[in-house]
Parts: sequence; C-alpha cells; structure tokens
Amino acid sequence: MIAILGLSSALIYGASDFFGGLGSRRITPLLVSFISQIVALLIATVAVFSSEIHWSTSAVALGLVAGIGGGIGTWAFFTSLAIGPMSVVSPGVAMIYAVVPAIVGIALGERIAPIGYAALVAVVVAAVLIAVPRQRDAVRLTSRAIVYGSIAGLGYAGYIIAIGRTPRDSGLLPLWLDLIVATVLYATVLLINRIRRGPGECSGLRDRTAVVQSLLAGVLLAGGNILLVLGLHLGELAVMGVLNALYPLGTVILAFFLLKERLSVLQTFGIVLALSASAVLALV
Repeated sequence: MIAILGLSSALIYGASDFFGGLGSRRITPLLVSFISQIVALLIATVAVFSSEIHWSTSAVALGLVAGIGGGIGTWAFFTSLAIGPMSVVSPGVAMIYAVVPAIVGIALGERIAPIGYAALVAVVVAAVLIAVPRQRDAVRLTSRAIVYGSIAGLGYAGYIIAIGRTPRDSGLLPLWLDLIVATVLYATVLLINRIRRGPGECSGLRDRTAVVQSLLAGVLLAGGNILLVLGLHLGELAVMGVLNALYPLGTVILAFFLLKERLSVLQTFGIVLALSASAVLALV
C-alpha cells in the first residue's frame, strides 16, 4: 500500500510540475503558483471536511510550517522549470527532495538496512550525473536555474518533513492548513507587486492557455498532496521521501513526448540510477 501511494503521488506530482512549468513560460511563476494553489486548496477543503480529522497544536503548527516550505518550494520550482530544461531541473530537485528527508528520518530514529545507505550514496552520484547538461543545453542550464532548483528541493524537503511529523489522527488537516498558508503567501506577494509595479503581472490572467495549464497543475497538485499525506501517516518519512522523489519520471515522460526534449547518455544513466536507488530505499 505504501509503495502504491508513494509512486502514485510521485507520478501525479510530476504531471503537475510539467503543466506548472509550461504555464510559467507564458506568465510569471508566482501567478502560476497562486492559481494552482487556489485550485488545490478548494479540492483539499472538500476532502478535509468530508473526512475525519482531529485538531491539535502540533497538527496546526506543522501544517503552517509545511505551508511555508511548500509555498516557497513550488514558486522556486516553477521558476527553475521556466528558465531551464525540465528534463534536467526536475530530476535535480528530486535528488535533494530524496536525500534530505531520508537523512532527517534516520536522524530521528528510523533505521534501514546497510544496502539502504549505499542507495543514498547512489542517489547523490545520480544527482551529479543528471545535472550535467548536453552541449546544446549548457546555455539554458544557468546558475540562476540551479539556485532556484536548490531552493525548491530544500523547500519541498521541509514540507514533507513537517507533514511527516504530524499526528496520524490529524488526517488531511495539515494539508489544508499548509495550502491556506501558501495561498496567502502568494496573494500577499502578488498584492505587493501590484502596488509597486502596477497590474502587469496579473495581466497574465488574459492568457487562457497559461491559466488552463495552471488550473490543471492545481488539480494534480491536490491529488498528489492527498496521496502523500495518506502515505506519510501509514509509513516512514525516509521511505515516502525517496518514493515521492520519483516524480521527475512523470515530468520527463511528458517533456519527452510533448516538448521533444532529449537526454544525454549520462543524464539517462543518472535517472536510471536515481530511480533504482530510490526503489531500493523503498524496499529496505
């Protein structure tokens, strides 16, 4: 069950990131993030009040912390996807997303077999290989894209760590709270930008294609989030973290078929190594 929830969540996240990245190439990543978060929040609201939840101080506090990490992570990720090749940026972020929660989980007392530690090393090696672009992609993979990708990976890692520490009986409550925080965060920044720069950023709402892509990203984001929370409440942080880090598979597949992006031999090997190492970690 944990494997099914983790892998399903990862693939849905990957599809959400793909459409969010496409939207961010037409309008600002901040506006895409705001639209997708609103949609995800609406869906989560229905899910939360249709299920059994238990309010507690820890559930509320960790939900709010997750909202900050997830909100910053989503904005930074969409920004990196907009300025860099998806097939390179997405797997690179995933490596951070896989390793950090696993290390934290182990530090908090979770134990894995020796082969699991070898798999963690393999994930790091894979991250280096995936980050090596082909010659014609070298210009596109800028230091700015790498910085935003790193912020995204750390933000997502903070998100899953916070959600993973919430009480099991809290159900989807932390998810609902984190989406509220992220939505308010985006709305505040958009408002500040409008006051300082005028309505230019919000004019992107006229781009119907970008809005539809953002809406679709939000629907998929809600689905991935719900499955992730359920999996974290049933399993361990280290395991769910690496399983969920398989999300680039969804992004890369869509980028391959729809955008005709290609991978170098080293990148292909890095992705295979990363997926294999993640699978090992999920089984130990």
